[in-house]
Amino acid sequence: MLIAADSPFIDNPKPGDSSRISSSLPLSLEARKLTWGNYGGYAFEYLSGVGRRNKFTSNQFAKDALAGKLPSVSWVLATTQFDEHPQDPGRGPMGNVTTGMQWTVDQVNAIVKGGLWPRVAIFLTWDCWGGWYDHVDPPNVEAWKLATPQPSYMGTQFRYGSRVGCLVLSPFARSGYISKKLHSHVSLVRFCESVFGLPALNQTDAQADDMSDCFDFKRSPAPPPP
Repeated sequence: MLIAADSPFIDNPKPGDSSRISSSLPLSLEARKLTWGNYGGYAFEYLSGVGRRNKFTSNQFAKDALAGKLPSVSWVLATTQFDEHPQDPGRGPMGNVTTGMQWTVDQVNAIVKGGLWPRVAIFLTWDCWGGWYDHVDPPNVEAWKLATPQPSYMGTQFRYGSRVGCLVLSPFARSGYISKKLHSHVSLVRFCESVFGLPALNQTDAQADDMSDCFDFKRSPAPPPP
């Protein structure tokens, strides 16, 4: 959803899965001669026409940021060493919330030290909500239409899921602002489309909010985080 405003999966994909998405934000950026980078993400291999192009390690992001040479759009995913999920014996050594938070701070600091703060928008978000309960029922706007990976999945809720956090960091982000609008991971795709004048990929992002309420471009630019 964060890179294509769609997903051929309802569960995490398994190695070797042949499912592909034909339209994606990376391809839209390339069509407008804009650059992009995948720092540590695995889902890009399920995008048609993208494969392993512009794929870098998570550690490379801070190096590029310090050099002031980030692409127009970057996706950054922490390694399991800095993963904030609970320990999982099947995934090898993992971090915790404290080390994960520090890793995130290090990425933001690299952007600031590289002189990029005046012209960036940083969205910090998660893939799950960190619990088993949310007192707010997510609106059911789309059902899963396939009988895979299990027949019982057909007709179950696909969008939306339980709420996850999203922090917006930018010289023009509204200070102390808590948005009351309905956002989703697709909203970040829509934000990029709005900023760069890109067409919508599908009906999902065409109807998505673009996070614009989180910004005030008439304000004096805020200083970088201390």
